[in-house]
Amino acid sequence: MVESYTDGLLAPFAKYMSKYGDWQISDLGASVLVPKINYHFNSILVRSKRLSYSSDKSWEFTASVIVINKENFSFDDSLLFQRLKGYECEIERKGYLKKKYVFRSSSFLEHLQREIPGLYINTSLVESLNQDTSVLEHIHKIVPDQVSIRLFSQPIITKDLDEYCREYRKTYESPTELIWNISIEKFVDMILSKKRYFQTIDLIIELLEEIAIRVQRITQETQTRL
Repeated sequence: MVESYTDGLLAPFAKYMSKYGDWQISDLGASVLVPKINYHFNSILVRSKRLSYSSDKSWEFTASVIVINKENFSFDDSLLFQRLKGYECEIERKGYLKKKYVFRSSSFLEHLQREIPGLYINTSLVESLNQDTSVLEHIHKIVPDQVSIRLFSQPIITKDLDEYCREYRKTYESPTELIWNISIEKFVDMILSKKRYFQTIDLIIELLEEIAIRVQRITQETQTRL
């Protein structure tokens, strides 16, 4: 268990989450949960993000699904990375009184397509998730602020979108690993209801696992078609 989770309201969180695995410190200083066996993701990065409209913090849970690590990645795997890039997606929340969540292709892909004309946006994963009643039920119970499914890439430090796309083209053309990142962001307040707090944590882990299974499946299907 890491020091950053041993004070205040975070101590019960860390103790509860330890049932899923063991804590480690990442290279970035954030907290990483390495799960116990029988999960389809390799780790969960947990970090807090201050909300722009208040002093409260939301929590971001990012599950990593390692398909091919750096040690085993070869030039021949680049095509698989490029095909899978077009599957990236995120949720969109519609409505005010009765909210509805639907998956859509990542909005970033359209911008990236201008820099990389050969990038094909594939909606197969989007369609699969939108037809999955279990995934959608979990999302409606969690009421997340954000859910995204993206291929991992090294950070590109810039606020200019066009410059980011130009820099990302280098990663797209010469990737060095193949890792899916599934992120769920949610404001969770334990003060109001401790029971609801831990129920939400469980639902988030379950949703990460369900999406990880589907991401692995579509990766394998794409690989067999190459």
